[in-house]
Amino acid sequence: MGRSSAAILCSLLPLLPFASAISGLITDPNTVSDQTFDYVIVGGGLGGLVVANRLSENPDISVLVIEAGSDNRDDPRVYDPYQYSAAFNTELDWNWPSSQGRYIKGGKTLGGSTSINGLAQTRGQKAQYDSLASFLGGDDRNGTWIWEGMFFGMLKSEGFSSPNDNQKQAGASANPAYHNTSGPLQVTYPDGIYQGPQQKYFQTVVSTNFSVAASPDADDGNANVVAFHPNTINWQDSDHRSSSATAYYSPVSERSNLAILLQHLATKIVFDGSKATGVEFGTSGGERYTVNAGREVIVSAGAIQTPALLQLSGVGDPALLNGLGIDIVANVSGVGKNLQEQTMNSVGWTTVDGFDFDGQGPSDVIAYPDLLGLSSSSNSDIASTIAANIGSYAQDAYDAGAVVSVEAAQAIYQIQQDLMTDKHSGLVEAFFDNGFPNGGLGIDLWQILPFSRGTVQITTADPFTYPTVDPRYFSADVDLQIQTAGLRMARKIFQTAPLRSIVTEENAPGYDTVAEDGNGGSDDDWRKWIVDGFSSVHHPIATCSMMSQDLGGVVGSDLKVYNTENLRIVDASVLPIQFSAHLSATLYGLAENAADM
Repeated sequence: MGRSSAAILCSLLPLLPFASAISGLITDPNTVSDQTFDYVIVGGGLGGLVVANRLSENPDISVLVIEAGSDNRDDPRVYDPYQYSAAFNTELDWNWPSSQGRYIKGGKTLGGSTSINGLAQTRGQKAQYDSLASFLGGDDRNGTWIWEGMFFGMLKSEGFSSPNDNQKQAGASANPAYHNTSGPLQVTYPDGIYQGPQQKYFQTVVSTNFSVAASPDADDGNANVVAFHPNTINWQDSDHRSSSATAYYSPVSERSNLAILLQHLATKIVFDGSKATGVEFGTSGGERYTVNAGREVIVSAGAIQTPALLQLSGVGDPALLNGLGIDIVANVSGVGKNLQEQTMNSVGWTTVDGFDFDGQGPSDVIAYPDLLGLSSSSNSDIASTIAANIGSYAQDAYDAGAVVSVEAAQAIYQIQQDLMTDKHSGLVEAFFDNGFPNGGLGIDLWQILPFSRGTVQITTADPFTYPTVDPRYFSADVDLQIQTAGLRMARKIFQTAPLRSIVTEENAPGYDTVAEDGNGGSDDDWRKWIVDGFSSVHHPIATCSMMSQDLGGVVGSDLKVYNTENLRIVDASVLPIQFSAHLSATLYGLAENAADM
């Protein structure tokens, strides 16, 4: 009797060895097998590496990251911004098959998708960030999940470099009030920024003809503008990519309390009752290992792999898991539901003979027309379509198993409707492109805030089998209506001076495919071309949404998974709705705020 607490603790150490001496990049699973780390993080992408960096700032905290890919920071397909897309369809790309024969790209490498994406760094509309509290029933966690809180997180991540004279000459500009120069992530404009007139012409045409204001800096939360946007580029390192790997791991790789296990897939979260105690991992056809989590398991595997891992671990909808013989750990029916993915088509025009692109990119000018801007080039009454069909969209999503109830879907759609029709959120992204499609000038056009909702569902208990990914593209017809209006606008942009002076003819889709009728082409022609040729934008979100449980949420404002202990999610799966922006800036802000918790 009377054994001291210290003696009891010592008696446990052989059973739960702590891993304070294990650090750096590891590929041998035996190094960490049966060890205990304070925090075990699944996924070495954006969320995982931000949180790992911030937690390991405390030398008394041990952190292990489990990453399915390798360390490819020295691979030019990763570090060279001018080789964008070279990593697609390679071992660096998850390349998940989705419905309608489309594939969704995702980085299977240290840094995740930040290591293979297009580098655009844009922030969304203030009202969109404020809406996060609405999805949580007003719980904004003392301001974390509103514009001010997310702006703080985004600033914390950013190491901004203002445009130099060469970049200013090309059209780039910045307001120092909206930026931080001391954060880890390097954000600036490329040295090879396009110096030709085309990007300035695009900005001029859009801002003077289509009710979209030009902005000298769109990072202030007023995103429904046309502006030059910076890129995640390290200007100090020969224009190399700045990813979560180079920004958040490279500078701290010598920390003795931070380890990253590469080339191993997390196959199951281990539970004791509802408490997450560790993670099982392994390789296809190989042995399974387990590592223990002394404090928490944090899942940062992305909007496709995260819900799949939860389902494999018994956290999800019993209707799915029971059919696969998986024991229920926590009934969280929203896991894998509410999937939202965007769809893209590109309009292209051939340049005049002798046109010199004069630069190598990446392209920097983007327009985010709101309802007024989109309506200025189309007779399509988008607002009326939304108002008249919310009920039918909600019923359709429920019938497809994409939401937990019709009532939940209606509540979600009403928040989205307000953002689209009253809060001036951009409805499409018009990304001005140099050299694409077909070697000329183009506009990559996608509808940003889809009403279509889909699912991510495992079909087997084998963790190495990809889940079924069904975004249900265009299941809500208004998505196709918005895409059509945006593409008609894109055509008219190229038909307008001064941009018209440097192009000759439309080569995608071309007037033979979508005939010019004096109003930008018919709906029927555009719709056929869209459905036949669209691609995924590779921005899947919302499959473990941060919402109240009655709406089908999976995590609360603290990012903890409902009905579990010690389990959080920090990745794009928790965003309940798309933003009028690329995802990375928002996710860096979310991850920084998560680490502060």
